[in-house]
Amino acid sequence: MNQLLDVCDTWDLTLSTDDTLHSKLYALEPLGIGTSDIESLTSYMARLAGAHSVSLRTLAIQETLPLLKCDYLSNPRGNSLEAFWLEATRALNGTGSLAKDWVHALECLTLRTDLRFLTLLPWAAVLTQQRLLRSTRSWCPDCFMEWQAAGLPIYEPLIWNMSAVSVCVHHQRPLMAQCPHPDCQAILPVLASHFRPGYCSKCLRWLGVVPDHPAPSLITEQWHWQIWVAEAVGKLVAQNMNSTLMPHLGNIPDLVSAAREQTADGSMQNLAEKLQLSRRTLNAWLLGRQVPQLESIMRLCYFCGVSPYDLLSAQPGELSFDELDVHSLPNIPNPAKNRRNRIRFDTVHLRQKLDAVLVCEEKPLPSMRVVAKRLNHSPRELREHFPELCRAISNRRKSFYKNRSEEKLEQQKEQIRQAVLEIHSQGEYPNWHRVDLVLNESGMMRNPILGKIWRDMLQELNLTD
Repeated sequence: MNQLLDVCDTWDLTLSTDDTLHSKLYALEPLGIGTSDIESLTSYMARLAGAHSVSLRTLAIQETLPLLKCDYLSNPRGNSLEAFWLEATRALNGTGSLAKDWVHALECLTLRTDLRFLTLLPWAAVLTQQRLLRSTRSWCPDCFMEWQAAGLPIYEPLIWNMSAVSVCVHHQRPLMAQCPHPDCQAILPVLASHFRPGYCSKCLRWLGVVPDHPAPSLITEQWHWQIWVAEAVGKLVAQNMNSTLMPHLGNIPDLVSAAREQTADGSMQNLAEKLQLSRRTLNAWLLGRQVPQLESIMRLCYFCGVSPYDLLSAQPGELSFDELDVHSLPNIPNPAKNRRNRIRFDTVHLRQKLDAVLVCEEKPLPSMRVVAKRLNHSPRELREHFPELCRAISNRRKSFYKNRSEEKLEQQKEQIRQAVLEIHSQGEYPNWHRVDLVLNESGMMRNPILGKIWRDMLQELNLTD
């Protein structure tokens, strides 16, 4: 026997007590952190789906929606998720509860703690959600081409989602909002089931293409304004991760007062005309009663020569408004002027109209959405003021369709009975296929209720074993 045996190290078979948590999804690193080109949350979601080689729809249905308790969005029989992509997903990059909920879900899945900075949540205290974000995608094709040529990841910055921003400051060009391929030309939603940064979600082709037709020309003052806004907004989002950031509205009343005295002879109406805003809005800011819209804040800051970041983040008393560096605003379209004029809510008149709908002979009764449109009010307003009437109209409409469905079912039952008797009288066996051929409506026999009628008829005729 060989006595020269090698001595081997002994293995430590003790179970590890390492409590390190492991994320369910990859802890993908967000792009552009700390810069004006910080990635948007919607872009991050798409890249996260791509990292797992699944579609965004699959990632949402299998991982995100269960945490959000929004299983209704993943109903395979409906288009709830597609409607959500179209109508609500822009808010994922914003300042509201939807952004908070999706950030929390994605941070639970990835174990990251910095995803809130891919939204405007850090500025929630000073920015209203009204007209804050675009409802459709916009992008700079030159940025896409530049990143592709350098072998860098393709993503979509948060700033491209903001309504106030319409140009790329890096390439001094307007952002695009329509697929550049002539046979597509689609206006794209912020998210889609197969959304992929840098690619059209309709035709799936590369968006880093400059279209043949030139962009609309702008006068120098308008171009200077748009570049200034893009740079100012870029500075805001670049500070998202600033741990000392405590945004507030305390400086706005002082700036409005200074602008009124120095530029408008103490008249709020004159100042409103110079800013192309309403006097009511400026008075609300002066009294601290309204959270401003981002584009309106940009007007005030540009006119007064003040940095929006400084205005919203500097402590009260730190900024001096004694001598404003005034810049006249170019002719800027005011989105508030395009709003529908508010219609007076006449309770007595509307109750009479709803009563008339309830007793009218129209069959079926119109839906509450149609009724609200006819009355120039929203369904929500009508339900809030007349819940019983609205419920009665909806119930009568449902009852109509229920009765019509029952009547149709009885007619179909009788058609099957007559078909079975007709085939049997001709000396043939009324099997499923023959009966289906005789019926006026193809596929009727697939209805389990009607199939039972056919079997009952066979029993009545003693044609079953």
